Amino acid sequence: MRYVTLPAGIETAVFVLDSGAVTETPAVLKKYFPNYRPLIIADGNTWQVAGETVHKLCRAAGLIDYEPIILPSDPKPHPDYTLSEKLAAQLPEDCVPLAVGSGVINDLVKCASSLKNLRYCCVATAASVDGYTASGGAMSVDGQKKTVPCPAPYALIADRDILQTAPPEMMASGYADLMSKVTGGADWIIADELKIEAIDPAIWSMVQDDLRDNLADPNDLEKLFLGLAATGYAMQLYHDSRPASGAEHLCSHVWEMEHLAINGEEISHGFKVGIGVLAIAQLQEFVINTPLETAQKLAAAPLDKAARQAEIDQLLIKGCYGSAIAPLALNKTPFDAAMTARRELIWQHWTALQQRLQQQLLPSTTLRKMLQKAAAPTLFEEIGLDAAQYIHGIKTAQLIRNRYTVLDMLYETGLLDAAIKTIKNA
Repeated sequence: MRYVTLPAGIETAVFVLDSGAVTETPAVLKKYFPNYRPLIIADGNTWQVAGETVHKLCRAAGLIDYEPIILPSDPKPHPDYTLSEKLAAQLPEDCVPLAVGSGVINDLVKCASSLKNLRYCCVATAASVDGYTASGGAMSVDGQKKTVPCPAPYALIADRDILQTAPPEMMASGYADLMSKVTGGADWIIADELKIEAIDPAIWSMVQDDLRDNLADPNDLEKLFLGLAATGYAMQLYHDSRPASGAEHLCSHVWEMEHLAINGEEISHGFKVGIGVLAIAQLQEFVINTPLETAQKLAAAPLDKAARQAEIDQLLIKGCYGSAIAPLALNKTPFDAAMTARRELIWQHWTALQQRLQQQLLPSTTLRKMLQKAAAPTLFEEIGLDAAQYIHGIKTAQLIRNRYTVLDMLYETGLLDAAIKTIKNA
């Protein structure tokens, strides 16, 4: 049985990745959670896929588990913090919360376990997200999508045989999520070049060194899962999701807060991220392809505080984004002398940024072909967006976090609208 070697200093103590890995669950529980009784948390689908098997394996190994908590599969559970609070209230002090599922189940149990100060174990059912090994859960809190601080799983079990039975679109979603490290890395380069958030070389290497290889074949399940897991390690060590996400994730968060769906079916995280990748890659290409002199001529005049407030209010007019974003967006905007200084800084570094982004970025046309090969959406209509909502989501994404990205740089230079006009949907 393959026990994956883990980097030093992370919260996850054991990671089993192999065919038949689920049979190691009792041994992992006995070794890493002595004197604790497992409590399986799954939904109706993941219970059938793996939860019932884990339950039987535990009983056969003499582990007396608690009565499983099986959430409905229709409608699917959502990563809502209030649901994690309800789950936490059901967790006995001597249990091992055992998440059996993928992104949503893992995040719900991760947060619930943190609320009860319990270590937890995850049995993965799809190679669909990078959050398995990440600290922090992507949750909706009072209507706003945010990363809630909480420890990563103490143990992770990924059975190739189970992962391969997941619907193909889940693997495609995971592939799109892994691809986002290309544009997310480019955004970190921007923040690093402008001395806003320095790149940590060790963390960078953990995500980026094998990224191209892990993306080479969208059907290579093991490389995909290992690439997603490595991103999670990086987030653990960095204590933030910066190594894993940039503006493409912010677009996804906006569309999630807008409850993007097709025929009542929520769009997966990875598919929203993939459409975000294609948009943000083209904005980064705008920087690469626009000479400094041209950029300065295209730059619109900065807004004063009142005009900026009006712009923010208009972008948030749907009222589905939570109450914290409007003041955050205004507070992060430089005005007057601060804006002048920021623009001058960006102009001074424009050529260096072009060179560094060119080295990091894959052409957006190549990224589109890679997503097509993975059977992931590449047109915004495929995830239920119309043109107006698509553009609105890109502009609104600039408001919702303090994380510095290409959206912030283009907004501050007065180039965001000009750059957005260059985005192609095909």
